[in-house]
Amino acid sequence: MFKYISEILGKFSMGQRIIALLLLLLTITIISITPSILDAFTQDNTELSEKIEKQSSEIKTLNIEIDTLNSKIIRNARQCTDDILEREQQIMAEIDRLRNQIENTPVVMSSQMNLYNVNDSNVVTRQPAAVTIEDPRPKLMMDGLKKIKNGIVEDMKNRSGK
Repeated sequence: MFKYISEILGKFSMGQRIIALLLLLLTITIISITPSILDAFTQDNTELSEKIEKQSSEIKTLNIEIDTLNSKIIRNARQCTDDILEREQQIMAEIDRLRNQIENTPVVMSSQMNLYNVNDSNVVTRQPAAVTIEDPRPKLMMDGLKKIKNGIVEDMKNRSGK
């Protein structure tokens, strides 16, 4: 093979030989330098792989944190709902207690008034002009409602942290 190349080169003139030599040197230089030039312009895959792995681990960490926070939110919302239901049950129990107390409180009203004479043992019954006996139920209701209101206000203060 080299025998044929030398025969071909023997037919070239001196100027053509110099040009062929220069083309050969240029080609060898381009072939040897091209990978370095390409590496300079392209990124290394290992750097990108490391970067992707780092971002993947950060995403996993953030997903775990999000799951933890979501669990806390759900737990706190459930606790809040349970507290509200408990408070409503307390209010209903207090209202039932007030109703029972009011229903069981007897109201005694009399339209007659018995008068006793100290010297006489006879009882004289008279119709009073306007006898009003105070009904204790409204006071009981107001006291009970005040107690409920104070309980709610105290509960609100405890929840707000004040």
